[in-house]
Amino acid sequence: MLNLNESYQDSTQTLTKTFKIFGPPGTGKTTRLIKIVEKHLRLGVQPWEMVYVSFTNKAIDEAVDRVLKKFNNYKSEDFGNFRTIHSFCKKAFGNLPVLDPKIDMLQFHTQWGTINANFSEEDANHKVFNNWSLRVYDKARNMMVDPISLYKAEPIKKVRLQQFTDIIRNYVKFKKDHKMDFTDMVEKYVKEISPPKYKVFIVDEAQDLTPLQWLFVEKVANKANRVYLAGDDDQAIYEWNGAKVRCFLDFPGKAFVLNKSYRLNKTILEFSKEILTFIKERQPKEFTSVNESEGHIHTYGRFSEIPFDDLQGSWFILGRVGDNVEELKQYARNKGLYFQDMKGNKSFNINKWNAINYWQTLMAGESLIREQVGIVYDFIDEIKKGWRKVDNKAWDAVHPNQPLDLEFLKSNCGLETNQTDWWKVLNRKFTTRDLDYFENMLRRGIKLNDNAKIIIDTIHSVKGGEAENVLLYEKSNWPSNFSSKNGKDKMAEARVWYTGVTRSKKSLHILSTDHTYYFPLGRIASSFRRKVRLNAQ
Repeated sequence: MLNLNESYQDSTQTLTKTFKIFGPPGTGKTTRLIKIVEKHLRLGVQPWEMVYVSFTNKAIDEAVDRVLKKFNNYKSEDFGNFRTIHSFCKKAFGNLPVLDPKIDMLQFHTQWGTINANFSEEDANHKVFNNWSLRVYDKARNMMVDPISLYKAEPIKKVRLQQFTDIIRNYVKFKKDHKMDFTDMVEKYVKEISPPKYKVFIVDEAQDLTPLQWLFVEKVANKANRVYLAGDDDQAIYEWNGAKVRCFLDFPGKAFVLNKSYRLNKTILEFSKEILTFIKERQPKEFTSVNESEGHIHTYGRFSEIPFDDLQGSWFILGRVGDNVEELKQYARNKGLYFQDMKGNKSFNINKWNAINYWQTLMAGESLIREQVGIVYDFIDEIKKGWRKVDNKAWDAVHPNQPLDLEFLKSNCGLETNQTDWWKVLNRKFTTRDLDYFENMLRRGIKLNDNAKIIIDTIHSVKGGEAENVLLYEKSNWPSNFSSKNGKDKMAEARVWYTGVTRSKKSLHILSTDHTYYFPLGRIASSFRRKVRLNAQ
């Protein structure tokens, strides 16, 4: 196998049309793709003659922004073919009406009785976005298999077959009366569009494409002068959702490996190779570490043992599935840790923190504006009747930007409390657990206005990201023990944990468990440490 780092210049002069770029963790796959774009721009290819597809708008925006920094003679609009696959397909049909997940799908679920009017907004959104039957149906379409056959193959069935077919039938009818969904766009493109000839076609995260999406890739690739497919089959963690890594491995093209990891230190790199032994079907890759930081691997039996405050830098605290993440979040709250998830949702209600912050501002003799006082008032019982609502006439008479200090609020705005401590004043809508959590964080000097240095989420959510320190909770909620899984399922599970391990730049921490359903990450780590000690003797 040729090495892209060493041979890229020469190899691109050959007549080979398709290049498969295998990017192990931290080897700069995105940077390489951007350099490929820049190379073709310098050779005279125009941005609109290229197609660049990835899975997220964030990844696309990053690529365009980085290119524009070097080629400021272009505008972002010139890179209109840099899109997600679904967006690219939609663009081919102009103003194609697409279902809005929050509006149209809520209407569907309400109309067909999947949810009812008594659901809270949070519960309703959960039902809309996580309907099991629709997820299986969409997976079947992406895998290009019969939905009922896939239903029967699912290890855990959350609805009966009749209910499953009813939901699907109603959904198909609803779409005909309204709009198309994301998968419809790809299906329509594959069936109806004859793409123009592009000079360059780039596909990122190719290991996560579904069979349907591969049909799209093949269609565009057949008309392109040069094709670049980039990914890492060892990080193919979406087969449960219809992806087929075999399509990437079998796609014809000249293979290259990015062979230098700038993220993984030597210790974590060598440990990650222990997990790769579980993956029997893969593209062989040899790569080394250029990260000179000293690597550490630790195992713990309890969350409370982990020295978060002693280790500097960012943290990923990762669970296998959502239920495990919720456990981790509760452990973190009990320990007084300040954290957020990958979507930016913080570990506390922001209004509760603002109320604490604003009350302390008043106690320091400073003033607030009406909006800030309104947030404080939401959590105080000692207010005269009529002052709690912001639509009160007297309250409206206060100018929005008028400075309001404590004495003014007591004299003119209905505040009656004589307490000064925030935990004694702000007790309305605060639970005992809330008070303990905030008090613990404040005592430790945590600045809650800053972004949290700790991310708690699933392994899948942080794919592509990195942190100085990574904690993996090896518990899983799968319906069978790892040791009893078939070969394909074992490989799929190993890929998930390999992805989790390789997020770490400095230290790796494993919260072990004796739970029935788990990947034996702790045991593998113990064996690895023994091997390292023996080699050192």
